[in-house]
Amino acid sequence: MGNDGNLITLVVHTEDRALKLKEILEFHDIAVTLEDVVVEDLPLQVAPKKVRIPVSSLALGLKILESGEANAAPLALMKMTGMGSSLLIPVDFSPASMLAVKAGFFLAEKFDVEPIILHAYLAPLFIPPAEPFAGALPDEDPELDAVEAADLRKIASAQLSKLKKQIEKAQADGTIPDRRFSTTLLEGIPEQVIQEYCKQNHPLMVVMATRGKDKKESDLVGSVTAEVIDSCRVPVFAVPDSYMPLGVDKIKSVAMFCTFTAYDLATLRGLMKTFDYPSADFYLVPVSDRPFSDVDRKTDRLRDYLADMFPMASFHAVRAQGGKFDDRIRSMIADNHIQLMIVPNKKSSAFSRFFRPTLAHRILFERDVPLLVLPV
Repeated sequence: MGNDGNLITLVVHTEDRALKLKEILEFHDIAVTLEDVVVEDLPLQVAPKKVRIPVSSLALGLKILESGEANAAPLALMKMTGMGSSLLIPVDFSPASMLAVKAGFFLAEKFDVEPIILHAYLAPLFIPPAEPFAGALPDEDPELDAVEAADLRKIASAQLSKLKKQIEKAQADGTIPDRRFSTTLLEGIPEQVIQEYCKQNHPLMVVMATRGKDKKESDLVGSVTAEVIDSCRVPVFAVPDSYMPLGVDKIKSVAMFCTFTAYDLATLRGLMKTFDYPSADFYLVPVSDRPFSDVDRKTDRLRDYLADMFPMASFHAVRAQGGKFDDRIRSMIADNHIQLMIVPNKKSSAFSRFFRPTLAHRILFERDVPLLVLPV
């Protein structure tokens, strides 16, 4: 590394790589100067550049390079891993639907993707017989069922058009980001429609609203949001009906649930690829049946490892001791003004979800804090 005055050469790259690195370093408030590298007989198309930064920023610059954050521009990371250029917002036309739309449009603006508003309607189940048979029930009438299905689609289409006008009005008022969006109407069981759509189109994320804690107990098994969380293999952002969309950049206090497996690191890597929180506080919450002393030691080691890997964030270890798990979580959320909870989630069957709900599933019904579920 060369050193002239107060600047130091961090690395030498081709022009394209140097420009990408410049964008990332500047995202972390590091001033960057690019200078040509003069080498005799070097082909012009190579065009190497020195990436120079202040000496005072060298430590942070090196950590960013070594953490892998310099491999791609922050907002393009998810797109470069094969995810699509859209964000899916399922709606059912309840009051919470507009809340999901607002939260989804803020995220779509952050990631520069197109919001897709999806509604799934359930038509009558009918299978017209190939020919009349004597055992048909008196009230079976395939023609009436077909008419009813067409009417349901017509009603759903009208509701979707009404919602579209509400969104356009909110965009004109400035309460929702003014982004181009589209709507789609599909027939089928909502959770299955959403799952199939994600398989076919690979959206960047699914944004859904869920009812508040006091309204969820009777809906513990049947929630569409919970079914989507446990079945879709794309990130799901679930917002309670008490949520006030802040915009992604204003979320600065995050609780991350840790199981001390490879999933923890996969979760955080996925998070850093989805959101960029250079100054966020992450509270590492241990979820383990191990003795308290062992859990606390592992949490401390994980905190130190993550702090070194992702220097742009601050990590805090939550102690395992002190009362019941639910009580500790409730206190941690209140004391640290948690704005978002991050949960890694493994795909599970409907049988296992009924008898042993996943961590993400349980948290969805027990807390009125936005939840980001990252499939691992």
